Amino acid sequence: MARILEYFTEIIRNYLPLNCPECGGEPFDGAPGHFCAECLKKFRFVHAPVCPKCGGELSGILAVCPDCLHTAQDIPWGQGIAVFRMTGSVKEAVYRFKYRNRPEYARAFGQLAAGAFRSAGVKADLLVPTPLHWFRYCQRTYNQAELLAQEMGKELGIPVANLLRRKKWTRQQAKLNREERIRNLTGAFSIRHSTNAKGRCILLIDDVMTTGSTLTAGARTLLDAGAAEVNVLVLARRQRD
Repeated sequence: MARILEYFTEIIRNYLPLNCPECGGEPFDGAPGHFCAECLKKFRFVHAPVCPKCGGELSGILAVCPDCLHTAQDIPWGQGIAVFRMTGSVKEAVYRFKYRNRPEYARAFGQLAAGAFRSAGVKADLLVPTPLHWFRYCQRTYNQAELLAQEMGKELGIPVANLLRRKKWTRQQAKLNREERIRNLTGAFSIRHSTNAKGRCILLIDDVMTTGSTLTAGARTLLDAGAAEVNVLVLARRQRD
């Protein structure tokens, strides 16, 4: 009986969360599964002015952030949106969401990401998550970018479409430098149902942007399939301090 109770408790914890997924406190707005006010204070949100290419914070008088400056000509998407800086409590929460079997974070993150999307004033006909290779999906049992996109879709009333397929097994991007990341993702994506991409304004969604290599590969695949425009949104942007 104890094991059965533990099983159902785990289901409730993962899929029907009521409290803040970070600390278990009362959600700041009373909505089930959202972050509490204290946890939100600990998160490093991206503040204006922001880089138009990645959505990260600008420094100095440059039109784009230092991280995008030397790659700006290679970025195929239009505008980038980032909710957080990838540091401190944000880094820990995203890590738990991505690697520690904590899908309940999707609801809280999705609500904040939807707000960032609205504030950016970007148009989207479709939300498209970056895909996982099937083997990695089996290891994790879910794709965090897809869960995030689904929660955003509910909040925004925009359909979600899995238009990208990860056809090539790749090493984890977090362990590679920029040149290795680019080589790692060459030919990694293919398109599903290409007619659904034609003429559409697409928001490509991922959890973290470091060099932008994953989003670059995904955006180019969508544009090659006929998308009218691709913009990107990430939960967290990793930038140099």
